[in-house]
Amino acid sequence: MFFSLYCMDFSFARSMDDFAGEPNDIARLRSMREKNGLPLYDLASANVNDAGIYFPEDVLHDAVMSGLAQAKKYEPDSKGQLVARQAVADYYDDNTSPDRVVITPGTSQSYLYLFKLLANPGDEILVPRPAYPLFEYIARLAEVTLTYYNLKIDNGRWIVDMDSLISGITPRTRAITLISPHNPTGHVLSTDEVRVIASLATVKKIPLIVDEVFCEFVYEDNGDLRDARTLPQRNELATCPLVFTLNGFSKMFALPGMKIGWMVVTGDSGLVRRAVAALETIADTFLATSEPMQFAVPYIFEKGKDFLDYYRKEIGRRLQSARSLYSIVPQGGFYGVRTIGEKDEHEFVLEALREHGILLHPGYFFGLDEPSVVFSFLQKESVSDWSFLDV
Repeated sequence: MFFSLYCMDFSFARSMDDFAGEPNDIARLRSMREKNGLPLYDLASANVNDAGIYFPEDVLHDAVMSGLAQAKKYEPDSKGQLVARQAVADYYDDNTSPDRVVITPGTSQSYLYLFKLLANPGDEILVPRPAYPLFEYIARLAEVTLTYYNLKIDNGRWIVDMDSLISGITPRTRAITLISPHNPTGHVLSTDEVRVIASLATVKKIPLIVDEVFCEFVYEDNGDLRDARTLPQRNELATCPLVFTLNGFSKMFALPGMKIGWMVVTGDSGLVRRAVAALETIADTFLATSEPMQFAVPYIFEKGKDFLDYYRKEIGRRLQSARSLYSIVPQGGFYGVRTIGEKDEHEFVLEALREHGILLHPGYFFGLDEPSVVFSFLQKESVSDWSFLDV
């Protein structure tokens, strides 16, 4: 029996190779430096904990203990515990109903739920390019097809290429994804951009997925912090037939390990009811979000205000100190793009890692057309010499 088990011809899904790739030479070089104890400055990471920013330990302790006490009897709610959904609704405005909020273990799982909700296998989800590669893996899991519209540079700013957005819509398009602030360019949607997209979504009857995970980190040209409530997507999308707004605690409160995210569903009341009911069924299949963490949500929102104020200012300070490093200064988020002339991106990143111990993303990782590198400004203070960027 033991022998026959090992002689079996194991069969795997046809997509196995998509998720089991070998590490590339950049990853191997990084691993070698870590193994040999050589200096490594990871500017590819947007993990604020790695950059020395942590939610206050005492507040987190009290929040978790409070959540544990409330969760001692297991009584799950598929959409998420009401106290958590109410706290999320209150974060937006007095008109947001907790019945339109669905709690998830994070934005990545929110995307998976939405791809499965909105599209059948082979249907299309329109996403911006450059784009974070995670979308590709989620799309493969959901068996949907990603199509792309472009962000482009115009008069020294990133903007949505509206021609590519309009031409990207086909009869199989089931949703348009907006990311504002955008990863990795730092682009923030303008009022004009949102109005055009809202009109398109209304006329074409296409749902919008709005990713706002960096919404607390938006800056004016002079470096002043911007209130997330003033972002154009908060108001200009109110007339759209169906909008899913995504966010969570990972970036907002520097709590990636808490695994709390959410979707707020707005639009036509009938469509909203159907969408929320379907999402509730999907969520009920897994009940994946930690119950104690859900009960801790109101405490984090209330007691984390002072930390969030400090955190936003600290991120703003780090961005300002890194302004000269970017081709276009990011308007928000933690990343930015630097063009590198005609140099080979892959070799440039390898040399930066080999000679300086600095880890960057090559631009092709995000689908950038022009030779570029992408990096976070969170840990700029740890790098003493940036001359390698002078190309």
